[in-house]
Amino acid sequence: MHSHRHRGMYLLLILGALAALIAGCRTERDMAQVVRRQRPEAGAPRAFMFGFTDTPAALTPEAYTATFDLASNYGEMILVQRAVAWGDFVPRAKVSDPLHEQMMRARQAASERGLTLAVAIDPFDPAARGRLQGLPQKYAGKTLADGDLRKAFIADAVFVARTAKPAYLALGVEVNTTFERNPEGYFAFVVAYKEAYDAVKAVSPGTIVFPGFQYEELLGILPDLPPHPPRWQLLEAYGAKADLFAITTYPSFVYEVARKVPPGYYTDITKQTKLSVAFLSAGFSSAPGRENLNSSTPPEQRRYLQRLIEDADTFAAPFVVWYASRDPGFAQSPPFDLLGSLGLRDAQDRAKEAWEAWETASNRPFDPLTPPRTPTTVPAGQ
Repeated sequence: MHSHRHRGMYLLLILGALAALIAGCRTERDMAQVVRRQRPEAGAPRAFMFGFTDTPAALTPEAYTATFDLASNYGEMILVQRAVAWGDFVPRAKVSDPLHEQMMRARQAASERGLTLAVAIDPFDPAARGRLQGLPQKYAGKTLADGDLRKAFIADAVFVARTAKPAYLALGVEVNTTFERNPEGYFAFVVAYKEAYDAVKAVSPGTIVFPGFQYEELLGILPDLPPHPPRWQLLEAYGAKADLFAITTYPSFVYEVARKVPPGYYTDITKQTKLSVAFLSAGFSSAPGRENLNSSTPPEQRRYLQRLIEDADTFAAPFVVWYASRDPGFAQSPPFDLLGSLGLRDAQDRAKEAWEAWETASNRPFDPLTPPRTPTTVPAGQ
């Protein structure tokens, strides 16, 4: 039981830590010629774009490229994730060539494939959300209340907006997890976020800017942490400076099977905010985890995905990003093994049961003007 209670802790630590592991496979070679499939159009229009994060099946440039290719053939969007590059933007520093190249290649790779680019930059340490990640030594232990760091965060946001020109820019990922661990550091982030929002809008008015929230933590239901009422009041601090309410969500770390996810789990969000609700990263395991840390199966992953699509239709979400298109085959050792079955295809690129639901929905014509749809109930046993 003790290890069962720590599902949520592992979730918050390893998702961000994995993003750091994949950074090295991003910019080592030019993107190859894209092999495009003829996507048939079938079914009712959908308001939301489908997409994947840039998490590859292996730590190689080829696997990273393949993630972009799959997104272009079965979706419209790619989410590129990275840490804030403090060392490039603190006083007397300059943007490094590798950072500039990374952002330019992300822009080029998305453009070549007709993909809408989203970028998420995360200032916080995924292994300890109460502190900033990767600070230069002289700033160790400081928060965004420090003037140099606040300016560096803002400068990085502006750099991304100008260089990568993403349609969507998340400034902070799962920021409410920082509130739970370091409220003072969190509120310093909110101040910096608002300034960064204004700075990005000044150079790129059309960029959609928002913070990301971890949904299970927001609801106070992560097993290893003290339960608390939903923290909807955290949204108030952003005022008009959040263009979306974007969440990451991984309910298989809380609910053993998809059918235990409560009714209205996502659709009730519309009772709390008038902002459009977007899925910045969603995932559900397709296999049991070690020590009963999750108990899913391929049918349960498929059931969850069907419901996620239904809910995205219900409130006409702007996008649905799945965490991993393919299982990260390199995630075999603890703690990363808990992410090993989140893909809709396995590490050898074989389709899982949920893939058919994804492919079918991806074939529906994308029309952002599609209105919200009245939900239809998927029988529990299907």
